[in-house]
Amino acid sequence: MSRGPRASEKAHAPLPMDDGDVKEFLAFRGQLDGLNWDAPPQKGRRAELLSGGPTVRAPCLREEGMDYSWEHIDEGPDESDDSWASFGPNEERLPTNGKALVAGGKKLTKEQKQKLKDAEQLAEARDNIRKRGWTDGEVKWRSWLARRGHDTMVNDWNLYQYIDGECIPPSRDPFWINANEVPLPDYEGGNDVPNEVGPMEVTSILGERIEPKWKPPRIVSLAPLWQDVDAAALVEQGLGRVADGYYWRQTTGMIFVEVKVPEGTSARELTVTIAPTRLTIRRGAERLLDEELYMKVYVGSNVDTESSVWELQDKRVVIFHLVKWHRLAAGNVRDTSRTWWRKCFQHEETFEHENPPGVYYEQKDK
Repeated sequence: MSRGPRASEKAHAPLPMDDGDVKEFLAFRGQLDGLNWDAPPQKGRRAELLSGGPTVRAPCLREEGMDYSWEHIDEGPDESDDSWASFGPNEERLPTNGKALVAGGKKLTKEQKQKLKDAEQLAEARDNIRKRGWTDGEVKWRSWLARRGHDTMVNDWNLYQYIDGECIPPSRDPFWINANEVPLPDYEGGNDVPNEVGPMEVTSILGERIEPKWKPPRIVSLAPLWQDVDAAALVEQGLGRVADGYYWRQTTGMIFVEVKVPEGTSARELTVTIAPTRLTIRRGAERLLDEELYMKVYVGSNVDTESSVWELQDKRVVIFHLVKWHRLAAGNVRDTSRTWWRKCFQHEETFEHENPPGVYYEQKDK
């Protein structure tokens, strides 16, 4: 079953022309054959004589003295005229009764409305930026504040993450100090501690302190090894010794040996061996310690509570907890004086004492 043409097809279909319209069109074309559109406008009768006769000029090139005005220009039919429909649909927005419509009377889709809204907001934002005179850097900074500024706090510890090049903390910047009326630290008096003034306290409108979501990393500064050990007193009392690269001390039943290793060394990199008469530390192919002990130690086993063990502390020192072989708890000596070591390794010098001093008997195994 065939259907007739749609109403929209009828509206856009060309109108039929009869013979009279064709003759009228040809007659109109005949009047335009003599026009010279490239000829400049000429004025007066003298110009016609110089040109060799009358010249037919375009009707839009008028002479002076002719009464033409803007009112004589034909602006065409109104936009509401049906003749505009032959040019097809126009996608420009035409406000009608407060609703967004296209020229064909079709409503905009949700995506088109959102796209139009985004374009308007972008144009408005660009206009505001132009009026305020913001630079590109200020625009990027305000954009970052709008997206990330609510959950990030910039201070002396993380300022380097947001500034390229040389980073001057606010507490050291003279401009920042003067702007916030913070006194400059007395560097000549020795008050040159980092962040002496400290960051400003940020509070909410209720007076509650606002702390950063992520606390800054804690910087641990380790003291030099064995700086609190009195080396002279150890040797005088016959309890131990501080040597180059290691330190040891003893009690009535234990020997504690601390050996320095390269800073940052992990336990997986080390191969430590505790033998009854020898200690060995290796880091790969490098041998950090290989010394023979003065006396025998009890190695034990993994299930023994009194076995000798070792540990890595602060990734810079290996500590041995060695159990003496001759001790009262083992029942192999009758006198505590027999458990005293006159030195730790064979290459060391022995203590001058022939018998252990009285302070040795007061030492506890810890």
